[in-house]
Amino acid sequence: MRPDENAINAVMNGWLDGADHIYPMTVQFEDTDAIGIVYHSNYINYAERARTALLRCIDVDMQGLIERDEGIIIRKIGVEYKSPSYIGERLMVTSTNFNLGKATLNMTQIVSDDDGKVRAILDVQGAFVSSGRPIRIPADVREKMEAAMATTATAS
Repeated sequence: MRPDENAINAVMNGWLDGADHIYPMTVQFEDTDAIGIVYHSNYINYAERARTALLRCIDVDMQGLIERDEGIIIRKIGVEYKSPSYIGERLMVTSTNFNLGKATLNMTQIVSDDDGKVRAILDVQGAFVSSGRPIRIPADVREKMEAAMATTATAS
C-alpha cells in the first residue's frame, strides 16, 4: 500500500516544527568509511540536502530560480563535530536560527540522532546570486521565506 501524500512529503521534504525545519534521513553505506563511520564531509552534504528540502517545503521553485539564472551559494560554512554517526542510523537535520538579510540567508543546522544526541553543528552563510554576482533576495523567494518564518515563529 502506497503511503499518503503527506507522509511522502514529510520524508522527501521534511517539515516545519515551530521555528525549525526538520529533515529526516538514514545513514547509507556510501556515507561511511571502511569501518561504518560517517565520513566527516558528508555532514556538509546532509546539511545541503536539508536546505534544499527546506526550500521545497516552503514552495520555493528551485527550477524556476535556475531558469532565471538566480540561486543561492554558500559563502561560508563552519562545522563543529560532536560525535560520530554510523551506518544505518536515523538522523535528523534541524535547520534553525534563520537570519534573512538583503541578499543573505544565514542559519544553524544541527545533525542529531533519534535520541537528540548532537553529532554535528553547522553555521551556514548563504548569498543570493545571478550570473555569479550578488543580488537582493528575489521578491517571490523573500515572501515565501518570511511567511514561513512568521508562521513558525508564531507556532512556538
